[in-house]
Amino acid sequence: FDYLAKNLLNAQIFKCKEFQSPNDGDEKSIETLSLKDLQNFYKNFIHLSDLVVILGGDLEEKQAKEDLLKLLSKLQIGKKNTPKKYELSKNIKDEILLRPESEQAYIYFATPFFADFKDKDLYLAKIALFVLGQGGFGSRIMEEIRVKRGLAYSAYAMLDMNMSFSRVFGYLQTKNESAKEAKKIVKELFEDFIKNGMTQNELDQAKNFLIGSTPLRYESLSKRLSMSFNEFYQGLNLGYYKEELKLMEKVKLETMNAYIKKHQELLNISFASIQNEN
Repeated sequence: FDYLAKNLLNAQIFKCKEFQSPNDGDEKSIETLSLKDLQNFYKNFIHLSDLVVILGGDLEEKQAKEDLLKLLSKLQIGKKNTPKKYELSKNIKDEILLRPESEQAYIYFATPFFADFKDKDLYLAKIALFVLGQGGFGSRIMEEIRVKRGLAYSAYAMLDMNMSFSRVFGYLQTKNESAKEAKKIVKELFEDFIKNGMTQNELDQAKNFLIGSTPLRYESLSKRLSMSFNEFYQGLNLGYYKEELKLMEKVKLETMNAYIKKHQELLNISFASIQNEN
């Protein structure tokens, strides 16, 4: 049901055909796949023009390049693909799919977020979402929905950005009879956050965690390579994420709350849930 609710949300907030079925397909779409479909996909997307190689470890650059060329020799050059851009629907949704066998309400929600990876103040969004719902215990959503009211075991809202769309995306699971109340609380939390912003204590705690946990994000080779790839993918300079920490360290509460208030689009929350009649 968790999986179904997530797909239901995407189908409602993105009205384009790409989001009307799951990324891994469904029974109908898989049945209709032909060999020609797979060959066309391979030709259009699996080629050298869209290839990015990230290498690291105890290896010689020259030897690594020679080995790579052997591995990649059978790929066609192809034509570079430009990522499509998708906008969330301007109509606010609250889609409910009734399933009598569902013992819980599985609720996903999302709002638009007007931002770009190259925005110089994007680091402010990371701090804001940490306080609102991405920081686990201590975040507004977790504290209000789980700790104070006991409505859900887990609840979050996170910044969800890639080259195709930008949104704030969240989830909670609660009793069927509490679904309406839980959605109401989420809306109220977003409204209060946009209107009043965060406190100095929340800002200090967010900065301490985001800056203090940096070594964990670079502790293994695979993590360091992943960070480097993300910087490349997002069109940023290599090493940008570490420079971003210096900006976070200096940010003032007034700057933070002015940024939050600017993003009124966060009030346009859409929900999708799987639940029973209760």
